[in-house]
Amino acid sequence: WRDMAWQAKTDNEGLKQRLWDLEKALDQAREDNRDIREEMTRQYQELQKQTAAHSQRLEANVKSLQEQLATRLQESQKTQETATQALAERDRTIAQLQGKLYAMEREYEKILHDNLDLVLTKMAEASQHWEEVGTTIAVEHKERLQEFGLNPLEM
Repeated sequence: WRDMAWQAKTDNEGLKQRLWDLEKALDQAREDNRDIREEMTRQYQELQKQTAAHSQRLEANVKSLQEQLATRLQESQKTQETATQALAERDRTIAQLQGKLYAMEREYEKILHDNLDLVLTKMAEASQHWEEVGTTIAVEHKERLQEFGLNPLEM
């Protein structure tokens, strides 16, 4: 029994030593696990901060781009309105100039026709005058030929 008791005591102490080693390993594993968890928690929190900061920068960038887009759209609309007004003004000016051009054409045609009528009247008067002068000269020559005894019809 002694040997058995001694053997049981040795086994008991071996088991206690092994239990103590296992508890120490378990404590070390728990400490390592806690350290890993703390490191992961710290990394997670850091990642959350970085993500939040990045998200805020992106939101600020989106807001800035939206404001720029709104500004550009307003500028584009103003530019389009200005261009439309300029085109309308150009069209009105062209219409006015065409109206003046047509009026000038009609006035020039009237002046031309009046002058042509005046030239025709003067030509008719000149023609009549020269016909009278020609008739007078012909009558004078006929009379002179008759004074010399010549027949003007035979010549």
